[in-house]
Amino acid sequence: MFYQKIQSALISLFIIPFVLPFLFPDALELSYGPSVAIYLLYAIPIVFTYGTFMSLISEYNSQKTPFRSKRMTSLVFHLIAGWLFVIPYGLLFDLSIFETGFFNFASLLGVSSALVFYMVDQLLGHHFRTL
Repeated sequence: MFYQKIQSALISLFIIPFVLPFLFPDALELSYGPSVAIYLLYAIPIVFTYGTFMSLISEYNSQKTPFRSKRMTSLVFHLIAGWLFVIPYGLLFDLSIFETGFFNFASLLGVSSALVFYMVDQLLGHHFRTL
C-alpha cells in the first residue's frame, strides 16, 4: 500500500500544478506558466509528506469504520485532511491566513489537491487489483 501511495503522489505531482491554475486563475495574479511553477514548488514537499501520510491514515481509518462504502469514507477522510491543511500551513508559513477563517485559499487548494490525489490513488488501486 505504501508503494501505491508513493506512485499516487508522483502522478499527482504531474497533475496538480497544471489543474490548480485553471481552478483558481486569479489566485496568484500570475499568468498560467508562472502559476504552474509556483504550485509545483509548493506541491512537491507537501504532497510527498502531508499528502502521502494523510492518505495512508485515511485508508487505514476507512478500513476500520463500520460503514459499508469504504471508498466514500476514504474520500471524506481525504477531503477533510485536505481542508485541514490550512492549520499546518498557517502555523508554519502565514499566521494571517486564520484571519479569513477556515474557508480560505489554502483550504480550497488543499481540498482540490486531496481530490486529485484520491482519484489518482483509486485509479492506481484499481490497476493494482486487476494485475
